[in-house]
Amino acid sequence: MSYSSLVKKCCKFPVALLGLLLVAFLNLTEPGAVFAEQSDTIEITGEGVTTPVTLTLVQLQAMEQYQHVYSTINTWPTKKWYVARGVKLRDLFALAGLKEDATLIRFLSKDGFEVTLTVKEMLQDKRYYYPRLMENHPSDGSIPGSTEKAVEVEPILALLSAEDSNKPADMNDRDALLLLMGQRAISEQTNSLFLKYVNKIEVLTTPPQKWDNPKADLDSGEVPAGSLVRLSNKRNDVDKVHYTTDGSIPDLNSPIFNVSSSRWWALRPDLDLVNQPIKIDKDTVIKAITIGPGKLDSDVVTFTYKADYSGRAAERAKLPAAPPTDLTLDQDKAELKIGSSIMLSASLGSGNAGDTGLVWSSSDTSVATVDHNGLVTLIGPGAAVITVKTADGNLAATCVVRSPDQNSREQDAEPDFVQQDLALEEYQIVPPAAEPVEQPPVEEINAGTESSGEEPVEPVETLEVETAEPEEPIENGQYLAVKEDLAAAADTNAAGEQTENQLVQVFEISVEAGLSQLPVEQNNLDFYTAGFFVFLFLLGASRRYMEYVREVKR
Repeated sequence: MSYSSLVKKCCKFPVALLGLLLVAFLNLTEPGAVFAEQSDTIEITGEGVTTPVTLTLVQLQAMEQYQHVYSTINTWPTKKWYVARGVKLRDLFALAGLKEDATLIRFLSKDGFEVTLTVKEMLQDKRYYYPRLMENHPSDGSIPGSTEKAVEVEPILALLSAEDSNKPADMNDRDALLLLMGQRAISEQTNSLFLKYVNKIEVLTTPPQKWDNPKADLDSGEVPAGSLVRLSNKRNDVDKVHYTTDGSIPDLNSPIFNVSSSRWWALRPDLDLVNQPIKIDKDTVIKAITIGPGKLDSDVVTFTYKADYSGRAAERAKLPAAPPTDLTLDQDKAELKIGSSIMLSASLGSGNAGDTGLVWSSSDTSVATVDHNGLVTLIGPGAAVITVKTADGNLAATCVVRSPDQNSREQDAEPDFVQQDLALEEYQIVPPAAEPVEQPPVEEINAGTESSGEEPVEPVETLEVETAEPEEPIENGQYLAVKEDLAAAADTNAAGEQTENQLVQVFEISVEAGLSQLPVEQNNLDFYTAGFFVFLFLLGASRRYMEYVREVKR
């Protein structure tokens, strides 16, 4: 390539990048304006229906239309109105032939979001519009309104709707097809289930899972008078902890402890005023249950506290804390679709007092990521080991997560890992070629790998682990096998015999490398490759922002 042509390519790249940045800016300003558009068909399928169907927007418009105002609360929580007109879900399922053994309904949207509900909560439980939702407070969803004059309403796919309004004149088709439903209780938070741009409904016969049992941050028993108890569960999001202190069994109408979801906690300096701790100033029995969409209710858990005014409990609390004896995860294997998430729950064994802070890490962040609460998200194909450790590093537990296609690859069924730092090692033996193939220098392999756009990874010279000082979790991918070990493997076959033609590919990748180190003859492709990955990055940031706006605007 001539110097002049290279300059022309370079000049084109900033223009293309500027265009991508402009698109991303417009998307962040109004997320739905660029990437999302209304659905013009709906597909109903799955083993839970007898006759899968696909209906166009014109066919939906020709069906009987149902119009109503819906009351709702989001997870901040904030009270809202919706007015909508559309097709009853019951009518759609009648066309598709809903089977008696149908258990779950999964709604999927054009923008990649999905909502799963049980058949019971969607079609069998009664749902209401509460016209006096705003009573007692016009917006704060932590302050219940009145249930008087409640009207039963139908769940629908709305062709026309208006958010924050109860006036039909405000309706438009911007969010069509929009999943809408009423509330089963005056405090139920349904707004996070209002899914826009629905284009597919899957009806399943899989038995629903059960929500995890609530936990208390203070063990039952004698506690100092005035102690505060906080309840929680895995996610503290749409999975709400309902509780009672009068000895009755909690249900959907009982008070919610985690009324504000964990996604907002960092933004709420008033969190303890919303998710109010339960004060133990007398002998108290707390009964709690987890209730949320798409799963069965958890077991009812009982916490019993005796208020101590003598000071004995306070003195016992000052005694040295015993360290935990073991650490376990509720799952050791998990299969996820790319883009989906799962919450892992860690449990410390007896003696779990004192500093029990946990540290989470992923062996390959190009496959799966994990946050400080144990929320794992699969972001790419392959397998990764999720590890949780105590703050001192003395205890650890692991869970292998993978994408579905890994099940067909027996070689990758169980990734090898070292317990302390969980480094994955991977190598490939290449079958003998018809003619000897000259291997390129390591530097050329390194350069070629960089130009592929894959995230570079620091090579590892040894897999030995010093248990006295645990190493930092791997953040940038999986380790590659040691070059010397692979060279030896190339000279020896499975029977232990020496071979001459067997070849080994050794990949040595550096995190220090940058685009500036690429050969000049590859620059014409790398400019566009870089622009493409910038676009993907902005698209990912936009998606995150869309999730935020979807909730805040409700």
